[in-house]
Amino acid sequence: MTRRLYLLCATLFIVCIGLINTARAETPDDIISRGEVRIGVDLSTAPFGSLDEKMQPAGLDVDMANLLAKDLGVKLVLVPITGQNRIPSLLTDKVDFIVASFGIYTERARTIAFSNPYGGHQSVIVAGPTHIIHALDDLKGLKVGVTRGTAHEKVLAAAHIPGMQLIRFEDDSTTLNALATGQVDAIGTVNYLAAELNLRYPDKHFENKLTYLKSFYGVGLRYGQPDLLHWINTVIFVHDQAGDLARIYEKWMKTPLPSLPTF
Repeated sequence: MTRRLYLLCATLFIVCIGLINTARAETPDDIISRGEVRIGVDLSTAPFGSLDEKMQPAGLDVDMANLLAKDLGVKLVLVPITGQNRIPSLLTDKVDFIVASFGIYTERARTIAFSNPYGGHQSVIVAGPTHIIHALDDLKGLKVGVTRGTAHEKVLAAAHIPGMQLIRFEDDSTTLNALATGQVDAIGTVNYLAAELNLRYPDKHFENKLTYLKSFYGVGLRYGQPDLLHWINTVIFVHDQAGDLARIYEKWMKTPLPSLPTF
């Protein structure tokens, strides 16, 4: 009986040690010692991440991942992920952290930690120069296009604006074209798509009439890694002050980087 108890205690001790080592907080030094950093990037969401004409990863998040790896002085291992498996990829240790237009929201922060933002976007109402729109109530009587399943649809539907017709489209490109062809009077979209719209149709002189929502995205990582989080925040701060984040953002978004908050 004593021998069995001894073996049981020894087994439990080994298991506990294993769990402690597995759960040990990773630091920048750990990644540097390993010689590579595994960063999850979604390559299906241009201009944040996609494959270019040479089938190489390209986009805002890809540039940001390269920047982080360069500052660590290690090889970048780009791990393709999707919007649905961003958090599971972190929690199962498939990646060290996530750089994938990861919107900072309280429900996500219950499960993972976020760095300070390295980018963001504004939700805007876009219309032609003849429409005067200073508030959401000014959309009454207008046909307003949105992409189905987006924050724009949710916010504008919840506003219950009298006489406004909310017309839903299946993707962003169709929504932009609907405004250009006169199917709708205005659209709800993000500022970088509004910039793309004016590049497509410069003769239409579309205007950003109203900003009704601001969103920011940061690097996602596992909780319990304070040194790594501090390092990432430091890198973001330094490159923001140096103008590097602005150059990357404007390269891909064709619009200025918004002022970035910290927390």
